[in-house]
Amino acid sequence: MYERSDCARWPAFLGTMVLLATLCGCNSIGGPGENECAGADAGCGPGVNCCPGLNCVDGTCVPVGGEGEDEGENSAAAGGEGEVEGLPDGSSGVGGPVTEPGVLTAGAFDDNLNLGVYEDFVSLFQQADAAGAWPAIDLGRRIIISVVNESGEPIGDARVVVAPADPEQQAQPLIDLPTRADGRVVFSTIMDGATRQQTRYTLNAYPPGGGEPVGVSVLSDADAWEVTLPGANSTLPTRLDLAFVVDATGSMADELDYLTAEVAAIAAGVGQRHPTVNTRYALVVYRDDGDEYLTRTFDFTDSLAAFEQDLATQFAQGGGDYPEAMHLALEEAQGLSWRTSETARVLFLIADAPPHSEFAQRTLDAVMALRSAGVAVYPVAASGVADEAEYLMRTAALFTLAEYCFLTDDAGVGNPHAEPHIPCYHVERLNDLMVREIASELSGQRIYPDPQDVLRTVGNPVDGVCLNEEGLPESQQQ
Repeated sequence: MYERSDCARWPAFLGTMVLLATLCGCNSIGGPGENECAGADAGCGPGVNCCPGLNCVDGTCVPVGGEGEDEGENSAAAGGEGEVEGLPDGSSGVGGPVTEPGVLTAGAFDDNLNLGVYEDFVSLFQQADAAGAWPAIDLGRRIIISVVNESGEPIGDARVVVAPADPEQQAQPLIDLPTRADGRVVFSTIMDGATRQQTRYTLNAYPPGGGEPVGVSVLSDADAWEVTLPGANSTLPTRLDLAFVVDATGSMADELDYLTAEVAAIAAGVGQRHPTVNTRYALVVYRDDGDEYLTRTFDFTDSLAAFEQDLATQFAQGGGDYPEAMHLALEEAQGLSWRTSETARVLFLIADAPPHSEFAQRTLDAVMALRSAGVAVYPVAASGVADEAEYLMRTAALFTLAEYCFLTDDAGVGNPHAEPHIPCYHVERLNDLMVREIASELSGQRIYPDPQDVLRTVGNPVDGVCLNEEGLPESQQQ
């Protein structure tokens, strides 16, 4: 299993300036001892960080701006020689990041478009979890429900209620969910409490703002249900609630620094695409038992400067073992002052470790509560993510109709990033990806990367679907 290090980086300044950091010693196998870092001309790389004022170039710590830097001599993490095309100079050597926006790289995957891939991964994970330490995920039938008007346009802010068709069982609905801008919700027969014997359901869709519902009888042998609300207007969100839930333990130092630098670029990118949208920002950071704190919560503010200041005062420290208090952070996120109507609600969960196994069910319960509030949970898997975290994070994205995002090694900074159990994806800059995901929520349709923004492609993704050599949807895991 992934060996968790215990490194910490102190607070980062904002914008495009280089963020200064003080690194504590790493306790990872083969690395410097406690309170140590690698000095000038010493070896460096994954788990071995250079001391302040030094960058890791070709496996050796050299002074910032010293010989060997910014000369394109480093081997790109993607496997080719030199720097990855389109990334800032000096970004291709593992370790020694230059903390500025547009450096980190990432991919994204929609499990709802590739359900067989998700189910294969879940099956393999559960087979390996012989002791049953992690919650069993059994979708039964996964059904996408769409609410539209007579013109087929999506209706956001509608209310979707599904109950068993048996009148004696209708008192307790299986789901009661708001639609987002794309007019959709997802229903899982088993995870949402139905039995395998139940095949007929009653679907009621209430118009935005209330009113009489439209009810239909539906069968679970379909992958999609659609209900039409006559006379309903299709409108897009005028407001955005954007929350970041971030693991702030020691191994997340690089990611926390880069998030601080990326925020202004993300806000500018969203503002450029949607200049009239009113945006608020919230932050939850978390660590684990025995650390200075378990969670710190900063509720929504419409001041980007105030949010940036809150973020800049955070630093990565502690952790020790692999799991962290993710369940508490997501429970804190439930209590944020999310707005309801005319609002895109987006949460980025940035982490490199799962919760403790005994709190995994609470983590899923928190995700389901966020789902009930219409929040799209976009996980961003950082360096070192193992199967346990991927299992829960992909499930969170699937149930909230989001995408599973993951950092890649193409930028060549920080510790190595685990390759996900995913057969196809595009690599792009993280800030571009996050802006694209937010824009998708605001526009009511999935927006895919512009070809000129794609740095590398794995497999054959076509509009989010993995296709095999015959052009058919991929159904098997790598």
